[in-house]
Parts: sequence; structure tokens; C-alpha cells
Amino acid sequence: IVIDGQLLHGAHGSGGEIGHLVLNREETEQCGCGKRGCVEQYCSATGIVMLAKRHLAAVDADSSLRALENMTCKDIFDAGKAGDKVALEVLDQYYALLGEFLGSLCSVIDPEIVVLGGGVSKAGDILLQGVEPYFRKYVFHGVTAKFSLASLGNDAGAYGAFKLAVDAFGA
Repeated sequence: IVIDGQLLHGAHGSGGEIGHLVLNREETEQCGCGKRGCVEQYCSATGIVMLAKRHLAAVDADSSLRALENMTCKDIFDAGKAGDKVALEVLDQYYALLGEFLGSLCSVIDPEIVVLGGGVSKAGDILLQGVEPYFRKYVFHGVTAKFSLASLGNDAGAYGAFKLAVDAFGA
């Protein structure tokens, strides 16, 4: 979370860790942070794979995803783009979860822009087109945030570390 050009650090350095807000109190599997039901468990690239595996286990419908031994987020988006019904159902569930979460979060912080990054953002505009309607459904009507995909890719962490160093020690 960036406010007036400054990264939100919080009192103890963990400000902006939105991926660890609880999205599902009924989750039985543990998140990497130790809690259960975190946003990251559902809305990350590995989260969408988990959603797909659970959905495949719950339905009997044919799907190209069933043949994949090591399914990836990209596989799910590709199958959805190809019209795979199960993949489209998984994607809709994913869009709904992420849209509702971002709508709730943005109702509190009222950002100018929401930038989607990480492995899921490689899906491109289909991600924005899928999430935004759910976001608009759940966000407070006064929030007019725009959506964008992150442009730095896997280099975002390096750029962020450099910016922190420059801010701390000067140029």
C-alpha cells in the first residue's frame, strides 16, 4: 500500500500485508504464515490451482485440466480462454473471491488505483475483466479506483528494495 508516494510500513514493519487477511474462516489447510483461510491461499497463483483441484474433485464434468499432472495458474487461464467449462467455473470463483476482497479493502482505504501483480497477473487483461465486475459489486459506491496490471513483473521486489535503500540512505 502506497500513500502519498510512501510505502506503508506499519508500526512493526508488516503494514500492507493484505494477503494474510482472513477470507475464509472455515479453511482447514494452513497458509504459509501459519493461519488458515488467508487471501493468499485463494488469490495467488498457487491459490487458484488449489481452487481448481478442489473443484475438479467436487464435479464429474470433463475438463482438459484433469489430464495435467502439474497444473499451473497459466494452465487454468489457458483452459478458460479455450472455453473449458470447469476452468471457467474456477475462474469465476476466483474472480468473485478476489473482487469481494478488494472491494472490501478498497472501501476502507479508497485508493486511486489497484495494481494486480504476482504470477496471476501474467494472465493479462482477462484477469482485470474478470475481477472488476465483482469488485464494483462489493466496493462502496464512493470508491472509483482504477485497475492495472503490475508492469515490473518479478523485478518488483528488487525495485522496491532499491527504493527503500534510497529513501533510507539518500541517493
